[in-house]
Amino acid sequence: MPRITLLKLLRYREWTEELGYDREWIIQSKQAKMYDLIQLLFSKKNGFAFPLRYDYFLALSNGNDEKTHYEILMEVDSVAPYGIKMVSLVHKYPAIAQLIASHVIREKPGKLVFFEGDEDNNVIVHIDFNDITSYTEMTSVFESYLKIQSLYYNISKYAFQLGGISTYLGGDNMLVILPEEKIDRFLENLPYYLKIGIGVSRVPRKALSLASKALTMIRKGVVRKNYLILRDENV
Repeated sequence: MPRITLLKLLRYREWTEELGYDREWIIQSKQAKMYDLIQLLFSKKNGFAFPLRYDYFLALSNGNDEKTHYEILMEVDSVAPYGIKMVSLVHKYPAIAQLIASHVIREKPGKLVFFEGDEDNNVIVHIDFNDITSYTEMTSVFESYLKIQSLYYNISKYAFQLGGISTYLGGDNMLVILPEEKIDRFLENLPYYLKIGIGVSRVPRKALSLASKALTMIRKGVVRKNYLILRDENV
């Protein structure tokens, strides 16, 4: 089961309103810097982070104990406008993990709430939307962006129904973090024109790497189907 860690920027609205009216460029710049730092800190520990609304971030952080999470928290806390709070727990369904974390982060006191648990595989799905480049050439950049966002929304909604969570990577790519038992069902209902690389590993960065490798193999025609699953023990 993956370890899901939720980070919250504290007093976010208060901070933004203190910046005055000419603030949006400052907010966007600060958010980008915060994400860069959070991603760097978790990736150094073989994890992976992604933003949710930019006042919240999620991370896959298997293999890291409470002390390591606290060290990450303190480093981010030192540069956040009003500090951060972190909740970390293990659950077979990432969607339920973030639901629990969302309640705990609001209701339980303390800077870090860390729940022990039996960690297991991360399942990371890297999806490539086919023919977006040609669609962009026939229409426009913004219209292709709308198409990508529509696909992203529909796939994200379906993944969430299966207990998964997702994030948009930019370009024509997205990630889904799935319960391992839901891989087959997820694949059964996705459009044939998508390319889908799946990585399975106890280590989040390894799972992400395997998913990217699987996607590359599909793109190069190494396999004849539109999806490929690579497991840590098989590579």
